[in-house]
Amino acid sequence: ASIEGFKANPKKVWSWYQYRVNKVKNSNPNAAHYALAELQNIKENFNLITQNVDGLHQLAGSQNVIELHGSITRNKCFNCNKIYEDTVESSDELINCKYCNGLIRPDVVWFGETLPENEIKMAKEESSNTDLFFSIGTSAEVYPAAELPLVAKRNGALLIEINQVKTQLTNYSDFQIELNSGDALPLIVDKYKKRKKE
Repeated sequence: ASIEGFKANPKKVWSWYQYRVNKVKNSNPNAAHYALAELQNIKENFNLITQNVDGLHQLAGSQNVIELHGSITRNKCFNCNKIYEDTVESSDELINCKYCNGLIRPDVVWFGETLPENEIKMAKEESSNTDLFFSIGTSAEVYPAAELPLVAKRNGALLIEINQVKTQLTNYSDFQIELNSGDALPLIVDKYKKRKKE
C-alpha cells in the first residue's frame, strides 16, 4: 500500500487490491452506515467525512460523502491521475491508461501520499462551520484527519466521540459513548426523531 510497493511489484499490488474490491462488493452496510444515511435525510446541513475507502456509506444511501482516503472501487492512472472509467475485467492483468500509457492503480491514498487537496479542504471547511461533530470509530491518530474534530471544537462545536475504547480525542470530547457505532448511532437517530416530533 505504497508508491514504492507498486513500483517494485505493480502486478502483486494490483491483484491484492482487486481481491479487496471483490470482498467489498460482497459486503453490506451495517446499522451505523444506515443510521448515518437516515440522519443525513432528516438533519439539514449534515456532512459526512470518512476515512473509509469501501463505499459502504454511499451504498447505505449517504450522498455527498467526502472520502479523505479515496475509494477502493475507483481507479486512476499512476502517472497522470486521470480517473479510469472502464470496468476492470481481470483482477490479475495490469491496465494501461488510454491517455498517457501509465499503469492504472486504485484511487486510494497510499502510505507516504498526501490526502487529496480538494477533499481535505472541504473537510476542514465543514468542520470549521459545524455546531455538532461526531467522531466515530477512529483511533484519532492519523493526521490530518485526526485534526478535524479539534478544528470543530475550536470553532465552538459540540464534540461527541463514539468509540468502544478511549483515544487521544477522548479528553477533548464533550461526550464519549463507549459503544460500537452499529449500536450507538441507531439509538441516537431514534432519539433525535422522537425529540423532533415533540
